[in-house]
Amino acid sequence: MVFEESIQAIIFDFGGVFTRAEVSETALQAYDRQLGLPTGALRAALHSGEPWELASTGQITRDEYWIRVGAPYEDRLPPEFKRYRRGVFHVEPIDEAMVKLAQRLHGVYKLALCSNALLDLPEVLADRPDIRELFDVVIVSALVGVRKPDPAIFTLTAERLGLPVASCLLVDDKPRNTEAAEALGMPAIVFESAEQLTRALEERGLL
Repeated sequence: MVFEESIQAIIFDFGGVFTRAEVSETALQAYDRQLGLPTGALRAALHSGEPWELASTGQITRDEYWIRVGAPYEDRLPPEFKRYRRGVFHVEPIDEAMVKLAQRLHGVYKLALCSNALLDLPEVLADRPDIRELFDVVIVSALVGVRKPDPAIFTLTAERLGLPVASCLLVDDKPRNTEAAEALGMPAIVFESAEQLTRALEERGLL
């Protein structure tokens, strides 16, 4: 595939791409130790399993989700843990290097966000209009009722961009999502860092 001739839009994941997920990961692992839980237990509780699937597809509210997965630990952890009640994007700082890269791409390609997220994503974007204005389309799983890696969310994003899936490039930090997109006919790059993504785009003649 000749990327520079076919790609008209770039679809980005948000968490772990535009946010520094390692900050949340480090904090949650510290909470695991305080609770005497195996490493990764809190992250799994917050971001996998039925409550997360229901909340991230809008089938239960954010408060209902928190009652199931976070509230049982509140009295046993520092007050900072309650920040997760509003959503992880209120905890993870923005990767400003990715903002600068998106600014370079803005106007050259249509840009979209496609994220498995609660209402914390639109809230964070409202606080950062300089980021929101870069994107033609923002797809939040909790608002559209479908989540990655379901191919339907990639099709929906492409439709809202007004393009076929083959003309959109997905950038996501989870291989299961990039693999699902590629199976649909949407090219994809597994994200590691702003520097790695810049090189990957340059190698494909897209930057």
